[in-house]
Amino acid sequence: MKESKRILLIFVVLFLCIFLPPITTVSFTAQETTIVIRDVFIQTSVAYLWLSPVIHVTTIVLLVALHLYGPKMGRVLDAYFGILFLFTAFSNHIAVTENYGLAVIASNLVMIVIVGLFWMWEAFRPRNEYVFQRLPAWRYWVLPFAILAFWSPINADLSPNFSPLLLLTSSFGVMFCPTTPVVIAILTLIHPRVNTYLLRITSFVGLLIGLFNAMSLFVMPGYTLWNLIIHTPLILISTYGLLITMIAKKNTNSDLYR
Repeated sequence: MKESKRILLIFVVLFLCIFLPPITTVSFTAQETTIVIRDVFIQTSVAYLWLSPVIHVTTIVLLVALHLYGPKMGRVLDAYFGILFLFTAFSNHIAVTENYGLAVIASNLVMIVIVGLFWMWEAFRPRNEYVFQRLPAWRYWVLPFAILAFWSPINADLSPNFSPLLLLTSSFGVMFCPTTPVVIAILTLIHPRVNTYLLRITSFVGLLIGLFNAMSLFVMPGYTLWNLIIHTPLILISTYGLLITMIAKKNTNSDLYR
């Protein structure tokens, strides 16, 4: 199967996943779907924050090691990101709620598990080459958005919180939405020495989930404008992760690398 057909098939499978309904032990109507999702995230968004300092420090240490030792750390970083994705797939989307009992957001869980498995395969047969060369200045636009995602200055009630302490204790690493922009940003900075499948698949799922978060402002009770703003790194960097592979494929002499 040609590469274009293979990636298209994967995209179709991932897109179809969004139609998987939540699974609950207490039945609910279609109109209650967003409330089920909200109730799950209320539980899971704080359940594993105690792990945040460890994940933040580990991520920084690995990135420093990557800078010092280059591609030798590649497999370690790939496996680490794969573990984070698999962890967030299950930890973010399964909860015991008051109104619906055990609830599973099947759509997100399946999509993110697929992303995590692709990352674990990358660790087994690596194609990413973590060599950071000098790039055109405009390509570093992802960095402030990645830092915003890493910081995630938001409270549990979805109000702003600009405490510097969140650079160590935010939901980065324990929630999919702030974790993914950082991962994709790193891949775009090593492009074209990157596993194109992995970049596209991670970006596609990030964009799907980011757009659904954006729509939640209009359909999910309690969703705030600030929460939408905090999700802009996921939407923007995921879109860029898709576009950069398309641009480079069409024009190998692109200004991307000049």
